[in-house]
Amino acid sequence: MRIVVPFAPGGATDLIARMLADQFTKRLGQLFVVENRSGASGIVGTQAVQTARPDGYTLLMSGNGPHATNVALFRKLPYDPLKDFAQISLTGQLPLVLNVNPAQPVRTLTEFIAWAGSQPGKISYASPGNGSPPHLAMELLAQRHGLSLVHVPYKGSAPAIADLMAGHVPVMFDNLFASMQSIRAGKIRAVAVGSARAMESLPGVPSFSESGMPGFEVATWTILVAPAGTPSAVVDRLARETAAIFQLPEMQQRLQDQGALPVTTTPEQTAAFVREEIRKWSEVVERAGIPKAD
Repeated sequence: MRIVVPFAPGGATDLIARMLADQFTKRLGQLFVVENRSGASGIVGTQAVQTARPDGYTLLMSGNGPHATNVALFRKLPYDPLKDFAQISLTGQLPLVLNVNPAQPVRTLTEFIAWAGSQPGKISYASPGNGSPPHLAMELLAQRHGLSLVHVPYKGSAPAIADLMAGHVPVMFDNLFASMQSIRAGKIRAVAVGSARAMESLPGVPSFSESGMPGFEVATWTILVAPAGTPSAVVDRLARETAAIFQLPEMQQRLQDQGALPVTTTPEQTAAFVREEIRKWSEVVERAGIPKAD
């Protein structure tokens, strides 16, 4: 059985897919292998699963981009995240963290908003790329507080964080998976985290809700889906097994060590979650005037 990851190896989605594949193999007595098929903002791997036989032998470990924000960022997407896939379960959330260069006079969210608000159009922020979850999270924060910031997109998290540490850009959002080591080393300063409450893996850093922005939650997430038409018995079994796997103490610990939350959902809850994420981020993209790609 294949779990297709529409990204290159080494990222959070790939890691979670491999952890889940190992557990599925042990529990179901069937070999699960992970196949990375990256390209075109996740579209290449997503289409490979969209057109696969709906027999339960090909699954997709997707995420925010291919399964939600691509709807808003592309003029014509060659698949529908809801209609073309059987939703199985969320497979984790990675809260986004608002990070600043330590030389900046910002330690709290209140200080950041005041600092950024006092310099409209003068403060730049990095992101791993145009339309990425960290880019859209900053746009959402700016829209909530009427901030005028300058977006500097990079080709991935690593070069963006490198320039943040060097002081070439003063601030950026990124997921905790990518930021953790630099935060712990004191090379960047975490101001607030996008989970509902503070993370055990990031002591001393409050959530946005705890910092005076109730309901502001931003995270990258991973999701397990199958081609539309996959038998409901298969979908339900995989959802139950996923929920059981994420209850295992060793799985929870491994995820938390990587800055992830062990979140699972029923197929019905998964579909509702995806629908709301598409609505939420489509509004952010429209308000920000981000141009759609062909």
